[in-house]
Amino acid sequence: MERLDEQAVDPALAVLRLSKRYSAQRLENACSLALQSVASPRYAHIGPILESGQDIAGVIPDDAGDHGADGGDDGAGWVRGGDYYANMGR
Repeated sequence: MERLDEQAVDPALAVLRLSKRYSAQRLENACSLALQSVASPRYAHIGPILESGQDIAGVIPDDAGDHGADGGDDGAGWVRGGDYYANMGR
């Protein structure tokens, strides 16, 4: 068998193999949900969504997203502002 030099062929096939256990619609839903929180989702992201049924409910639990320093979801993630650098972290 000839070795493929392209990147991400095996991870892509792993995701496609999920279609043997789950319907195409569920797999599409899980991929859409994974793309909401991960730029390049893989089997490790999509598999648990399908196993837990999150694709049916259509939501990802709050603890899966990025949260700001105060614990709220402000969309900024863990970013230090200008005050941090002005005060040198004090």
